[in-house]
Amino acid sequence: MKNQNFYMRVLCLVVIIGAVLFYNSRTQEKEYQTQNEELTKRVDALEKQQQEILTALQENFDVQEKAKAESEKQKTETTKSEENADSTENTDSAENADSAENADSTENADSTENADNTETATSTDTADPVYKDGTYTGDGQGFGGNIQVQITIADDTLTDIQVVSAEKEDSAYLSQGKAVIDPVSWKPRAQM
Repeated sequence: MKNQNFYMRVLCLVVIIGAVLFYNSRTQEKEYQTQNEELTKRVDALEKQQQEILTALQENFDVQEKAKAESEKQKTETTKSEENADSTENTDSAENADSAENADSTENADSTENADNTETATSTDTADPVYKDGTYTGDGQGFGGNIQVQITIADDTLTDIQVVSAEKEDSAYLSQGKAVIDPVSWKPRAQM
């Protein structure tokens, strides 16, 4: 009886341990399933946001490309209209010269010279500077922090570049950069 009682206690203890382990495994399985569902929902939401962002970026890019194309079209139309105006002026000048030639050859020579001089003078006077003369300061982010640079422009030429401050930059790296900007002689692309 003593042995039988002992075996019954051990058997009950094994059954209880088995029930506890079974319960814990079921609880963990439910927790894993719940976490998996939550993560799946989050991933789906992030994928949806990513798609919305990509769509917005594509739309923005399309709008920019369209505006760029329209700008190029307007520039082309402006150039064509200026060329047409120049050719019309040249045709009118030639007709005026022919009619003046019939009237008086000496007056025609004088008026043609004056017209040529006037046209030459106006074409050289319209060469406006591309950049306004002056000293300008700008800030930018370098490898070590903020860098402040000052430039001077005179007669559409970059005449001077100075690094005003670069407090956190490595001195060896900064000296290499300064060596690049010291011999600068720069003109706008339109004049090259």
